[in-house]
Amino acid sequence: MESALPAAGFLYWVGAGTVAYLALRISYSLFTALRVWGVGNEAGVGPGLGEWAVVTGGTDGIGKSYAEELAKRGMKVVLISRSQDKLDQVSSEISNYA
Repeated sequence: MESALPAAGFLYWVGAGTVAYLALRISYSLFTALRVWGVGNEAGVGPGLGEWAVVTGGTDGIGKSYAEELAKRGMKVVLISRSQDKLDQVSSEISNYA
């Protein structure tokens, strides 16, 4: 029975190390999420990356929102869409931001 004690001590430290590692990973993930949510990442998107942006699916949903936001930040936007009518409509809307 005495030979089991060193193994138990070793397993205790392996478990403690694992818990500490997971706690640090979760803390880092939460810190990163709060930093991005609270501070934002506005410096990472905009004319500093280049003057042109290509947005596929730019006539509906997320693509349209991206195109509008990039245009508001002063970028030139190239829209790609399957529907010419929607493309013309969104293009005229976005050109008002420039």
